Amino acid sequence: MNRTSTKVTVLVLTIVLFLAVLFGCPFVGPTSISYSKVFQSFTPSLDNQDAQIFFGVRLSRVLLSILAGAAMACAGVIFQAVLRNPLACPFTLGVAGGSSFGAVVAILLGFDLSMGGFSTVTLFAFAGALLSIGLVYALASILRSYAAVTLLLAGIAISYFFNALVLLAYYVADFTQAYSMMHWLIGSLDVIDFGSIEKLSVLMGIGFLILFSFSRELNLLSAGEELAKAKGVSTVWVIVVSIIAASLMTSAVVALTGPIAFVGLIIPHIYRIWIGNDHRFLLPCSALGGAAFLTLCDTVARSFFGPTEVPVGVFTALIGVPVLLWLLFHRRTR
Repeated sequence: MNRTSTKVTVLVLTIVLFLAVLFGCPFVGPTSISYSKVFQSFTPSLDNQDAQIFFGVRLSRVLLSILAGAAMACAGVIFQAVLRNPLACPFTLGVAGGSSFGAVVAILLGFDLSMGGFSTVTLFAFAGALLSIGLVYALASILRSYAAVTLLLAGIAISYFFNALVLLAYYVADFTQAYSMMHWLIGSLDVIDFGSIEKLSVLMGIGFLILFSFSRELNLLSAGEELAKAKGVSTVWVIVVSIIAASLMTSAVVALTGPIAFVGLIIPHIYRIWIGNDHRFLLPCSALGGAAFLTLCDTVARSFFGPTEVPVGVFTALIGVPVLLWLLFHRRTR
């Protein structure tokens, strides 16, 4: 089987997995529901408990996990390509630290408002993520360098700075506030309304199209910045636009779910092993694979650890550590 056939096969298998997860996971949970009862009526009635559980709880949660997994996996692909660092992930430029700081500030100040269907914590988390991105690019502008190493080091510095502020906020918080902070920082897919999911899906779609349009340039960047320049690629433009698009996608997701580890790190790694660095296939495969992976993790976390529910951020970390170790050993033995 030639290389192109392998890529097509992996993409088709990933699509099949994604569809199986999309149509199967909403029916899996601690409470059994009937397929026939769910679709007796598309408007859940008080006497149709199965439809209420499906449409009112599980479907929105599955859709959120699909969007979150796809966004973080795509962002992981981009960061690993433009920074040329296999350990880069969606949180490399301090997005998680900034959003976490914004969230804990909202909790600490006790704001309980809503705007556009989003809570104050969500809005503050998104603002914090944007602030972290702005600070990274401000540092790069001061240094007059948008090279990968400059962005990487600036992101690490900003991330540590915000993490220190989060610890300070946690230290001065009372018990109730500290519990809310910890629940958000762990990362979870609590039920949200379909309006928020619809807005998020539009942003994710636009971001993915922007990133996919740079597939050729990303292929060249992965081989080296000098080669990309020699082929006529405006490397600074591609790096800046790609990272901004990926960071905005990650920021929007993290603002709703909290930081969920490893999805954007291990999923791109796995697909790079299978199909290489061709971003025409790598981006859609990683998006669908990340969506399926996070949805499966959340389904297991909420279904098989009753009566308590394990936050999906904890579950992905428990899975991600051994998978990452396997990937490291795999790279060493290749």
